[in-house]
Amino acid sequence: MSAPSVSAAGAQPAPLAPRYRHFTDFAERWLLPYVNVRLAEANRENTYTWCRQWWAHRAVAVRIAHLHSAFEGQRRSRTGTSLSTFLLSVDGHLRTILDAANGPLYRCTRLCHVSTPSLPFDPVPAGWFGRPTGPKPTPAGEKKAPPPVFAHYSEFVQGWLLPVTSVRIAANNREGQYSWCRQWWRHHSVVVRFAAIHLAFEAGVRAEDPAAMSTLFLRHIDVHLREVLDAAKGPLHRCTPDQHVECPGLSSAPIPTAWFGPPGASTPTERLGFGPDFRTLAETITGRGTS
Repeated sequence: MSAPSVSAAGAQPAPLAPRYRHFTDFAERWLLPYVNVRLAEANRENTYTWCRQWWAHRAVAVRIAHLHSAFEGQRRSRTGTSLSTFLLSVDGHLRTILDAANGPLYRCTRLCHVSTPSLPFDPVPAGWFGRPTGPKPTPAGEKKAPPPVFAHYSEFVQGWLLPVTSVRIAANNREGQYSWCRQWWRHHSVVVRFAAIHLAFEAGVRAEDPAAMSTLFLRHIDVHLREVLDAAKGPLHRCTPDQHVECPGLSSAPIPTAWFGPPGASTPTERLGFGPDFRTLAETITGRGTS
C-alpha cells in the first residue's frame, strides 16, 4: 500500500479521500457483504429478518447513512481502537434493524417487501407547550451560535424522530412488545425524554465527530425508546396508537413532620440511610419499641 501523500516537507498527510461516495455504495459494497447472520423462517421472536428493498425503509436507510459517515471517520482516525469501536456500533444498529419480532422490517422476509409505517402522531395543539421563547441572546464578544435545525423539541419529534422510527406495535400480549400513543405530548415522562433527545440531536448535527449521529441512535435514541415504548411496563402501557389513557406518575403519602430529623435539619445527602435510626431509638426509650 502506498504511503499517504504530503503537501510539503514536514506537513501533515493530505486528508484521506472517502472510500464510498454515497451511503448506498457503502451498503452494497461493504456493509451487506459483511453481515452474515441467520434469518428467520417462521418463528420471529429472538431472530433476524431482512428486506432486499432496505432502501424503501426510512428507519433503515437513515441508520445506514450515519453508519457510512462513521465508517469514513474511522478510516481517517489515527487511534488503534477506531475500527473495533465502529464494528461494535454496527452490531448495535443491526440488532435494531434486523429484529424480526419488533424491528422496522418485521413485516418483511428476505424475498418479500412490505411497507412498514413510522409511528403516527396527532399534531401538538397550538400553545400546548407554552409560548415559544425564541433563541437566547448572544453575550457581547461571543460568536453567535448557528440556529438549531429544529427550534422546539415538538418540531423535532414530529419532523425527524418519529418519521425515522418504525416498530411493531403490541396487540394483546404486551410482554416484550412495544406500545405507542398518538398523543405522546400528553405524557410528561415521554416529553422530557424527547426533549433530551432533541438536545443530543442538535449537538450531534454540529459535532466534528463523523460518528456522532450514529452514536446518537445507539446511546440515546434506542435507549430512551426502549423505555418509552415498553408495552408491558412503560409510560404508554395503558395506551394504543388510537386511544390515549392517562397514566399518572408515582404517588406519595405526606411525609410526617421531622421524619428526616428536626425541622431545619440538613443531613448531608450522602449520609442519608446511614447512622442510627432516631425514630427507632425514640420508640425504644418510650417503651413503644419493646414487645
